[in-house]
Amino acid sequence: MRYIAENTTIPVPQICNVETHAGDIKSILMNYINDRTLEDAWSDMTPSQKISVAQELHGFIVQLRDLNHRSDPTRKGQKLPETHIWDSMMSPGCDVQTNAHSFTSLGSPFHDTHHQLPLIHRKDKLVFTHGDLAPRNILVSQEGHVTAVLDWEYAGWYPEWCEAVKAYEFCNDLPGWTAYLSVILPPSHATEYMTIALATRFVR
Repeated sequence: MRYIAENTTIPVPQICNVETHAGDIKSILMNYINDRTLEDAWSDMTPSQKISVAQELHGFIVQLRDLNHRSDPTRKGQKLPETHIWDSMMSPGCDVQTNAHSFTSLGSPFHDTHHQLPLIHRKDKLVFTHGDLAPRNILVSQEGHVTAVLDWEYAGWYPEWCEAVKAYEFCNDLPGWTAYLSVILPPSHATEYMTIALATRFVR
């Protein structure tokens, strides 16, 4: 979060103290932000407030993608939290094309799904990814502005489509959220994003 605070204008909680044990982070003390999560506030927000939040989040993602991974002193490889076929597909530098057999082995309706995946190239650009950009991890004010993006535990450098895969995976948990993802997320690979997210819901 310190890296994000120092290199972007994305609002994140201020880190007050970090406790470590044997070199690993044990706990992080952050300042308290007295706002509601987007998940809790969503039903009370007006359409104009929702589109405003979506545009703010889009701007944050643009900033993340403008970061240079070579200048990130904290970069390290770790998997996003995934299960089943995602154990191999969602790791940094993953090669989706070599995992097409994972889809064909699932049977109908996924036997032909892998044909939609070649556009997710093995040489996709690595971009800084939050990894869990769900409404529960976004705080908003009463006026409908983003005041903090929380839970950067899984943040790191991943292929550019990974952020959207996670976002679409969470989309059905909040009525109407899907309609705003097209504003929040970059437009490229939209079909592939939704294909993978749909498959995830059936595989689990």
